[in-house]
Amino acid sequence: MSNEAAVTAADIARLAGVGRAAVSNWRRRYEDFPAPVGGTPNSPLFTLAEVERWLRDQGKLQAGSPWERLWQLVEAHRGDSEPADFLAAIGAFMLGRPVQIPPALIPELETLAAVHGSMGTAESLWERYVQANARWIAVTTPETARLIAELVDAKGVVLDPACGAGSLLAAVSGHGLLHSLGQEIDPGLTGLADVRLALRGVPTELHVADSLVNDAFRGRLVDVVVCDPPVGERQWGHEDLLHDERWEYGIPPRMESELAWVQHCLAHVKPGGLVAILMPPSVAARRSGRRIRAELLRRGALRAVIALPGPVHLWMLRRPAQEAAHNLLVIESTASEWDQAAELVISAWRTFDSGQGNVDERPGVVRSIPVLDLLGEEVDLTPARNLPVTSAPDTAEKLLAGHRELSARLSALVPMLPALDWTGPNRQRRVTMTIGELIKTGALTFLQSDAPAGDASGDTVPVLDLSDVLADRPPTRRMSRQVAGPAVRVEPGDVVLPTAGHKLVARVMNDAGAVLGRGLCLLRANREVLDPWFLAGFLTGSANSRQASTHLSAAARLDVRRCEIPRMPLPDQYRFAAVFSALGTFSTALGRAGALADQVIQATVDGLVDGLVAPPRPPS
Repeated sequence: MSNEAAVTAADIARLAGVGRAAVSNWRRRYEDFPAPVGGTPNSPLFTLAEVERWLRDQGKLQAGSPWERLWQLVEAHRGDSEPADFLAAIGAFMLGRPVQIPPALIPELETLAAVHGSMGTAESLWERYVQANARWIAVTTPETARLIAELVDAKGVVLDPACGAGSLLAAVSGHGLLHSLGQEIDPGLTGLADVRLALRGVPTELHVADSLVNDAFRGRLVDVVVCDPPVGERQWGHEDLLHDERWEYGIPPRMESELAWVQHCLAHVKPGGLVAILMPPSVAARRSGRRIRAELLRRGALRAVIALPGPVHLWMLRRPAQEAAHNLLVIESTASEWDQAAELVISAWRTFDSGQGNVDERPGVVRSIPVLDLLGEEVDLTPARNLPVTSAPDTAEKLLAGHRELSARLSALVPMLPALDWTGPNRQRRVTMTIGELIKTGALTFLQSDAPAGDASGDTVPVLDLSDVLADRPPTRRMSRQVAGPAVRVEPGDVVLPTAGHKLVARVMNDAGAVLGRGLCLLRANREVLDPWFLAGFLTGSANSRQASTHLSAAARLDVRRCEIPRMPLPDQYRFAAVFSALGTFSTALGRAGALADQVIQATVDGLVDGLVAPPRPPS
């Protein structure tokens, strides 16, 4: 047992892509299910090799499970090593550095690295570590790191004084970065940051120490500072640092360690240099920090306060070089989907930062506010409290245009409904085949996602995620082309489906090139015998949703191979395909009209409240 990797029931569920209830069910139903080799009655452990063999024999082993298997081997062989130290050693091994790692890991690492590259393999291990320890560690999310990288567009030297495992420095490395500096109090995370940046070929200088108490870069100025500092610290060195030269904008109160980090970052950028720092929302409004916030505004250092989904605030600052800024950009994007929020923030910041403080204002979302309007008693910089909430257009003509567009869309819906034969019942018995049978005959090819996690730095490709398929939209996430490697690529006509849920959703793809994301599979039809729309239409029938579901837990697995479609000549398939395609077009148009209706209704209500429009006059 000591030399063999062991897994829990939750690990087995991940290997098979099912819920834990399914694993419990298998243990009851199958006499040949592997016996526990340790653990407790409530949390038994099983030998990984035996579990994999059983899952493979039962056809239940997920295509993406090599990543899960590698993680289980890491957990089994790291011994007493801290996870971050062990992952750093693996990264060093993949860099060719003279380190010792357990021999059992080497074949798995080399196999995956040959397909996904050293960086892709190391990054997938890091993301699996974050997933396994989500309750105990705080890391900058990949989405946030990518957004900050886009905003700062770092050129030259960048510093992260609380670099953790190097996520922010790694994200900005693909934007023309020449050199990176980092400091982190945790030696294990510092070592991990070192190998993650080395795998990207980034020249790096890292130090292990507390940046506030023992600044390793004292007196050094850089082009850009990025930071996701620790929050809520009470023992950050307040008494020892009362007269520190970094407190140019005021001595941070004991309970405001975040404002100490803000000033530390500003002290390390050249005049005109940019700082991007993540802040808890409370820092924008706490009374204890109002004097420092006011001074940051008066001096023109604070340029933007951006509320992101999470929730978290992103502060953009520039070290004053000449004339003080007259406006502050505030953005409230917490109600948006992440990709929409990122697009909004990037566009608004670039316009504001390059256009003398001007920006295209959007009520309740984006506004450029004169600094003098913010210097009240509270100096409350919370975006939601400084933005008008009305969604009414600024003129009655624009509101009328919205009503006319909605009316036109609604009028166009009815003709979209396909014509059908209503002359009588049409329930003749059909001969059917299962998807599994069609795969065996070559009429269909079944492919499942094996895309690694990984980042979106450098040359990228779009990734089709489960959320994109459910929302019937194009891919919204991107992945490094190097990390994506030979992952499954979507082609026009592919039918993409989720592998878990309670309702089978089938989307016929129009575009090519996207990487198939996790939690998805696709069916690629032989066009000489099967039409994709015919296939997708019959798959989404209610009977097939019930047939595909393997159990009734909250994480029900969907096995499309159990579904059935009728055997039918191609000319007859085309007739059904035309109707299914028309229904799909109608459904998409109806959804967009509904979204527009919500906007127009709210804008009309606000217009009535604000006095922009009025009820019709009574007849004279």
